[in-house]
Amino acid sequence: MTEHTIDPAILEAVQSVANRFGVAGLEEMIVHANAELEIAKKAYAELAPDSD
Repeated sequence: MTEHTIDPAILEAVQSVANRFGVAGLEEMIVHANAELEIAKKAYAELAPDSD
């Protein structure tokens, strides 16, 4: 397994949601984070399309 350092701001955000909203809040955060991830991936793909 490779070592990966998670930014403290990300850890704080996740822990804050967990502490305030519990499991349900974390699940909701993951759903929204996945949606944002898809938007970001699409935007990145438009900026740097494959050269195929």
